[in-house]
Amino acid sequence: MHKSIRQSMAWLHSWLGLMLGWVLFCIFLLGATSYYRQEINAWMQPQFNHTEINQQQAIQNAWEYLEENAHDAKSWYISVANAQHPPSNVYWQKSDGSYAIKNLDPVTGQEIQAATTQGGDFFYNFHFQLFGVPYMIGRLIVSFAAFIMLIALISGVITHKKIFTDFFTFRTFKGQRSWLDFHNVVSVIALPFFLTITFTGLTIFFNLYLPYGIQQVYSPKQSLQFFEEINSTQPISTAQGQSTAMLTFEQLNHKIQQQWPNQPEINTIEIKAPYTSLAQIQIKQLEDHSISLKPEQLSIAGSTGQILPDFRNYSPVATLYSGVYGLHMAPFAQPLLRLGLFFSGLLGCAMIASGLLLWSLKRQLHAKSQSFHFGHYLVDRGNLACFVGLPISMLVYFYLNRLVTPYIHGNNYEIQGFFLTWLISLVAALFTKKAYLWRSQLTILIALATLLPLVDYYSLYQQHLLFSQSYWTYLRVDLFFWLFAGLAFLIYRNIQPIQQQAHQRIQRKSSLNSELEAKS
Repeated sequence: MHKSIRQSMAWLHSWLGLMLGWVLFCIFLLGATSYYRQEINAWMQPQFNHTEINQQQAIQNAWEYLEENAHDAKSWYISVANAQHPPSNVYWQKSDGSYAIKNLDPVTGQEIQAATTQGGDFFYNFHFQLFGVPYMIGRLIVSFAAFIMLIALISGVITHKKIFTDFFTFRTFKGQRSWLDFHNVVSVIALPFFLTITFTGLTIFFNLYLPYGIQQVYSPKQSLQFFEEINSTQPISTAQGQSTAMLTFEQLNHKIQQQWPNQPEINTIEIKAPYTSLAQIQIKQLEDHSISLKPEQLSIAGSTGQILPDFRNYSPVATLYSGVYGLHMAPFAQPLLRLGLFFSGLLGCAMIASGLLLWSLKRQLHAKSQSFHFGHYLVDRGNLACFVGLPISMLVYFYLNRLVTPYIHGNNYEIQGFFLTWLISLVAALFTKKAYLWRSQLTILIALATLLPLVDYYSLYQQHLLFSQSYWTYLRVDLFFWLFAGLAFLIYRNIQPIQQQAHQRIQRKSSLNSELEAKS
């Protein structure tokens, strides 16, 4: 039996952290990277960044494409090209209920046959639904990990009674003590962020693990109606509108300019029941500084051009739900705040990594003998493959974007290379001697992060994009690569003294145990 609630919480904190620590590290690292998803998308699609975006022309091209190819569709949706996302994306629901999706060149309106890369969207999707498993299973696993994370955070606060005092205490090169101090410091620095991002992430998917409330009101076939009602107060109609003409692009553009004379950037245009008497056009602005994801919106009757009232749901419950979602996604964050959120995510990675390394070290120090222990061996190697192997895999993902055609005969070599590199990192960790374990893969990480901007420089030079008007698009991402190279070098220099101190302590304890056994 444990003696106190604090000791019980310490036990719970340690074992819950170990159980899903690697998954949580992946979620935090890829989630932090997703704050710059659009910038990564732009970096990985240089063929579009030289394009001067004229939104009016892009909307007209998309509108005319849908008029020609989706005249009988149930709905249209246009994601309008902008500086951070140059291609226009259109999709529509066909009369049989299926969907079609196309990417359009914003200048010519021609189809782009295939997206050349998944870019930052791969990291974003991975962080909340994993990869290679059914998306519903992936989301349930991530939700369970978030639940474990929330318990670990609360139990960690209870365990460390001097958590804020320890924040000002950091003893370097002291083995186990250094890992514990570092774990405490990074945990306290961004504790509000950790609690907020974990709770909001858990809340977003509440319907997956708490479906019974919705099922009491809506039948299984109507489960999506809940989300329609929480977003809109407009009554859901099953009536079929009569076929009729719809506004032309010129008429629609005139209406937009009348209502928004300052000509703001447009984010999306959604058309419900096109070419019917019930047609509605909803236009949303790109700029949105609200937490509750309520950008300026214009609603127009598609057949008459009448300006419709705002049917968005502003009830407390709907505002709370959208506010929770907005807090997690942070579309309102300006550059400085977004940078702070990004580094807070990296602090989350540091907190998880230091906790798992501390667990491994403590088990070695408390072991009664220094004989081989398969569990400790596996955790050590898994830690390396996760904490260093994952960043290496991400860098290889970027390298392949510059060096290889991502889609060849339906194969995405960027994603395949990402997972193959991660597997190689794990296999290499399993067969590397402990003395070279961290330094070997950290050296590879530093080299890859340092050289990647130079590879990008050469690639842009070949495409005549170097020092073009869009060069800042690439330079700002390249600067992050050099920043990570610096952080990896800092870890490379400091991890060896800490490991040496820990090794010496283990050796002293082993010698002492041998002496005691000899005397007895």
